Amino acid sequence: MTAPRVSVCVVTYNQRGFIGQCLRSILGQGVDAELQVLVGDDASDDGTSEIVAALAEQHPGRVLHLRRQPRMGAMANMRDLIGRADGDYVARVDGDDYWLPDKLRRQLACLQSNPRCVAVYSNAIVVDEADHHICLFNDVGDARFDLPALLRRGNFLNNSSVLFRAAGRQAWLGVDVPQIDYRAHLWHARHGWLWHIGEPLTAYRVNTRGSMVAEMNNRVRELYWEAIQSVPRDLVSDHDYARGLADFLRRVFFRAMRTRNTSLWREWRPRVLAAAPCGAPRMYLLTAANILRMAAKEALGRFRRDASGKPLRVLYRR
Repeated sequence: MTAPRVSVCVVTYNQRGFIGQCLRSILGQGVDAELQVLVGDDASDDGTSEIVAALAEQHPGRVLHLRRQPRMGAMANMRDLIGRADGDYVARVDGDDYWLPDKLRRQLACLQSNPRCVAVYSNAIVVDEADHHICLFNDVGDARFDLPALLRRGNFLNNSSVLFRAAGRQAWLGVDVPQIDYRAHLWHARHGWLWHIGEPLTAYRVNTRGSMVAEMNNRVRELYWEAIQSVPRDLVSDHDYARGLADFLRRVFFRAMRTRNTSLWREWRPRVLAAAPCGAPRMYLLTAANILRMAAKEALGRFRRDASGKPLRVLYRR
């Protein structure tokens, strides 16, 4: 049998300090597959382009350097890369993140042995600009998820860890408006089940320049809401949909508390209630239960320790 072809889509812009590590971590994966690395270099002007060009020269036929001019923006850049990807399987990575050894082999084995599995994710270590380990990305462990499960608890999946079948390209190509990764995850879950590997096989870098989450929180929230609205209502029950809305409102509540911005709650509460398939009392009850559940998990999490005895911190709890 011929080895499968895996297309890896990497978006980057002015990430001179990280892009080399990112690409080398992909090229160094020990996997029986034909690897194609598509790098969308969004008009970088800090030396990123030269690093990518050098690696493309060292790996002809494996690394394709697409230097954009003028800038496309992260979403258009990724959508174009996925449109060019012609592999049997497709992965995507942000240029400031990187993969850990054996990541691709383990995910590929899962997809090849489970025909109904459409995408595989993994946990990640969270690192800062200096590559210091901060915490784990999530507390999920090894788990299988369907659409209702992913909707009920919201997004906890690391986007730079995903490997999906070629048909999943439509999660990006079939959408002609800006979107965030959660919308793509929900699309995948509409067409099969998702697997999450609890062991960290990816490194996720936080608070770097250009981070959409760090710099455009309000825009991300709006796109997150649109992701929820993109789920066809006939594919989930009213109960699951209401729980998804309650989880969103819980996130708004905690953000409003952390930033002391009560207008955020006043803005979103009526929008969520208007979309709810049940009355306001039940939505308030579901939201309160979500808030209490997450507060309890955060409190209990302070007592957990890793193998070395240090506090086990988690970025996103489920």
